[in-house]
Amino acid sequence: MNASRSATYRPVNQARLHEGVVQQIAQQIVSGALQPGTALPTEPELARQFGVSRTVIREAVRVLASKGLITVRHGSGMWVQPPDAWDHLDPLILFERVRSGQDVDWLDEVLELRKVLELAAAELAAKRRTPADLEAMEAELRAMREGVHDPSAFVQHDVAFHEAIMAAARNRLLREARRPLSQVLFSGWRLTGRTPERVRRSLEGHEAIYAAIAQGDPEQAREAMRQHLEQFEKNIREDLLPQYLATRERASG
Repeated sequence: MNASRSATYRPVNQARLHEGVVQQIAQQIVSGALQPGTALPTEPELARQFGVSRTVIREAVRVLASKGLITVRHGSGMWVQPPDAWDHLDPLILFERVRSGQDVDWLDEVLELRKVLELAAAELAAKRRTPADLEAMEAELRAMREGVHDPSAFVQHDVAFHEAIMAAARNRLLREARRPLSQVLFSGWRLTGRTPERVRRSLEGHEAIYAAIAQGDPEQAREAMRQHLEQFEKNIREDLLPQYLATRERASG
């Protein structure tokens, strides 16, 4: 086993203290800064570094272990787990893997999974939507139009629009399968540039999806969703691929 390595942590905010601890340690593990087999500092040492109580550290350790990031061996300490042990559908792990720039294939896999789920949802929604479903989608579209100059609001209603489609699909398992991606995609959008042209295309894409679902045309709904997702994927790759390549170059150098 590797010996415990020193790490510098930032004191966390007082609100939901353990979440700040979890986020920082998870980021170090997923990015590879803490390698599998590395021992974490002891509870008292972590409490000192984060500026929190040992109770907070215990809760953070419980969460990290539940995600498969660490294992706790009583009498031996806390150890970093290999990637095969991680819960890869956990939103925090999903996002940190995308953000870390360690694995281009991982980004492709996330986008592929989203496409499978979203295309199916659009098709089913066109078959099963109710007037209430259409009202919910239309409300989010209106909010997106009003938020074109407010990136944060636009993205929030963008996510809500897709959630409304999932609800209209009337498939609980499909909706649950997408749930872990929602937070990741919301966070991922914040990593990309929201230029006026991109916002315009995104709005047009959502309007085309809505029109097809409202018309009850499953094939057109699927096609409109496909075109929208391909544009999103293009934006993601344009913004994040240079980061991935730079990370890979640093690692090899």
